[in-house]
Amino acid sequence: MLFKNIFLSTILILIVCMAIWANVVNDKRDVLVNDDLNYLTLNYIDLDSLKINLVENKFINDSLFNQEFSFTELENHLENIDYFNNSNVYRTVDAKINLQINEKDAVMFLEYQNRYVDSEGKMIPLSKIYSPETVYFVGQIDSINLINALEVSSQIKNDDFLTGHIDYIFLDSIHMNLKPVNENFLINFGNFNRISRKLKKYKIFYGVKHNSDSFSKIKNINLSFKNQVVIEK
Repeated sequence: MLFKNIFLSTILILIVCMAIWANVVNDKRDVLVNDDLNYLTLNYIDLDSLKINLVENKFINDSLFNQEFSFTELENHLENIDYFNNSNVYRTVDAKINLQINEKDAVMFLEYQNRYVDSEGKMIPLSKIYSPETVYFVGQIDSINLINALEVSSQIKNDDFLTGHIDYIFLDSIHMNLKPVNENFLINFGNFNRISRKLKKYKIFYGVKHNSDSFSKIKNINLSFKNQVVIEK
């Protein structure tokens, strides 16, 4: 009988403790002061601008997250900001709300639109605080050729040599052209077939020939042909 009473008393104490703990967690479930956003690392906009945006859109009230918002609504709102690609909003073990934000990765700068564009063709406005390293595109381009040009730009950007070697790219009536830094010639890239092979072919050619006496006389390097590099002097 004594054991039974002790057991019941213990259970009752545990229930009371759990209720108290639940109330404490509930009271703190949406506590996240603005300064807590300092764990975020953003390039295109500063944290103060993001906080102001969340206040203006009523996700934050009196320096705390509004208890009535839904995580899905906040995620959708963040993903509608032109600099952000996707986001994840979740609650931590200590009942705080965390934001995980992935920014768009600019691949190319479109001169005529004065905007960046990522590998998926999504536009990125200019930032007051950040200038990503991208491939510069001169002139206009339609939506079909844009995707192909982005593939070329992505490969240039991800190549240690080419990213510092290519000054800008542009389209003539039908073909892509690349202009190297501090060189007097153009690279006639041709169509968008065999992109990787063409870039590799040019790197090999440049590595072998750029120190030769005749190199300065080159006006055009044509990569359109499958198994050769054709030069025009």
